[in-house]
Amino acid sequence: MRRFLKIKQGRPTTREVLIEFVGALFGMGLLVWMSQLTAVPLLWAPLGGTMVLVFGAHASPFSQPMNVLGGHLLSATLAFVAFAFLPHNTITLIFVVAATIAAMRLARLTHPPAGANAIVIYLAQASWFVVMPALAFGIGIILALGFFVHKFSKTAYPAH
Repeated sequence: MRRFLKIKQGRPTTREVLIEFVGALFGMGLLVWMSQLTAVPLLWAPLGGTMVLVFGAHASPFSQPMNVLGGHLLSATLAFVAFAFLPHNTITLIFVVAATIAAMRLARLTHPPAGANAIVIYLAQASWFVVMPALAFGIGIILALGFFVHKFSKTAYPAH
């Protein structure tokens, strides 16, 4: 039982935490502004999770730029294709989330927050032309801030 309760994450410096905090603050501010333009505030959830990984767990394979970009775009594309050809119901949603996980693993683009894209697309019933540009813009902002923040804090990003 101790293995499950032991903290395995290294202790960050106060400087790192403050710089990452400011990066996340700007990132979330830009995402809120973006969602006001696109009327898809549900994108905050998966992109907020992405910020946790990019700013707070930058050494994780899941937080690397290719995983962030590829995972989000793959999951959103799968969701749009499935909802275009399959009935819009809970069974389809369950299938799409499971298929998203499998596809990300097979493509080696696993990014856990991207799994929420199918849920967001299902709930918002938003069009491809609204979600995909907003998602790409959000990812671009997060990655750009990630590069800047980690350069400023002298931590390696991308780490791999």
